[in-house]
Amino acid sequence: MNGKTWPVAPLACLACATILSLASGCGGGGVSARADHAQAGAPEAERSDLDRTVEELKSERCEHEIPAYTCDECRYEVGVAKVPREILDPREGGTVETVRAGVREVGGGRDLNGEVQLDAERSVFVGPVVPGTVRSILVDVGERVSEGQVLYQVDSPELRRTKAEYARSASALDLARATERRESDLFAKGICPERDLLEARAALRMAEAEHGAAAGALVSMGMTDRDLSTLARSPDSSGLMPVRAPFSGVVLERSLSLGALVQPGDRALLLADTSRMWVQTTLYEQDFAALLAAPPGEPVAAEVTLAAYRGRVFKGRVERVGGTMDEATRTATARVVVDNPDNLLRAGMFARVKLRLDTRGGLALPEESILEDEGRFFAFVHLEGPYFIRRPVTPGRREGGWVEVLAGVSPGETVVSRGAFLLKSDVLRSKMGAGCAD
Repeated sequence: MNGKTWPVAPLACLACATILSLASGCGGGGVSARADHAQAGAPEAERSDLDRTVEELKSERCEHEIPAYTCDECRYEVGVAKVPREILDPREGGTVETVRAGVREVGGGRDLNGEVQLDAERSVFVGPVVPGTVRSILVDVGERVSEGQVLYQVDSPELRRTKAEYARSASALDLARATERRESDLFAKGICPERDLLEARAALRMAEAEHGAAAGALVSMGMTDRDLSTLARSPDSSGLMPVRAPFSGVVLERSLSLGALVQPGDRALLLADTSRMWVQTTLYEQDFAALLAAPPGEPVAAEVTLAAYRGRVFKGRVERVGGTMDEATRTATARVVVDNPDNLLRAGMFARVKLRLDTRGGLALPEESILEDEGRFFAFVHLEGPYFIRRPVTPGRREGGWVEVLAGVSPGETVVSRGAFLLKSDVLRSKMGAGCAD
């Protein structure tokens, strides 16, 4: 570097300089030459800066009688790189970025394919309970409806017969009540025998049962208690039957036309509560141990992503796992439940599912912060001022661009992330005496 502060412009050529050094024998060939030299009886090489403490490296003085880490010619010997402020400043187009080491969940993720489906417990094809002809359609696809709201109406001959039976049973009930009252009065006055009173009471109970059955039949056809009260006051022989929403939701499909005959079980209108969706995926045998190891009452977390919403993650949880394995694929189905308040998830969408199996919180750094030299992993940690020093690290599990750090870095320390490879190239080429880069 000829004693100069590291300029911005040469950063782009550091990797190139390293490659040239390797090609000219400064890289892999140099390692072999040093090994041969050692075998020939040369003095044992000095300890690597990765094997020495920060205190040792800071206290070492170079041949220029200043701390080695501050010397532009010697700082590489103690694994230190100098990063001027403008290189770290994004406003200056800086090529180096730093992060603070912190705790986050890493590891244990499983990436699986899945498909978005309706919540089968909250989706249904709403058809009439008795055959009838469609007379009116009151909702359309995409419309949100409330529980009990009338969706469409059919004209049903069976409803007319049931209404007639309801009216007949109501009249019979009125007569049975009047008869029971009269017989009670007569019996109290000693005019009629007890047998007549008992028969009147039995007839009243039978009339009540028949009227209740007729009312229940009308309720099963979609009529409400309010409708029954209205019918009791004003008998109606119309066969117009309302088909109501069994719960609040969204109309997703509608296969109805005026005048068409509809039957019970027809796929006339699909209603679903889409505030919660299912994502069906498959689990492999090796995932079962981690899944079953989840603490009781704490469902395994899942992250769902879709091509339609790039960059957005939908949080979910594993709710059910199939009880059998597919003999061909050796997999079992798993149901992930995802809240869908914005109605963005649609049935049939392809999804990617990441199950958070066997996760744990720990110190983590971006993958680009972790570098390797001759089988040893290290990161550049801020020393002071513009100086960053190589420190050995022990990487753990990797996930989502992050690496768990088991040892070597403490929480809160500032570590180089983007551009760390440039610092590595600068330090190593100087260690190898690559003057061609000056």
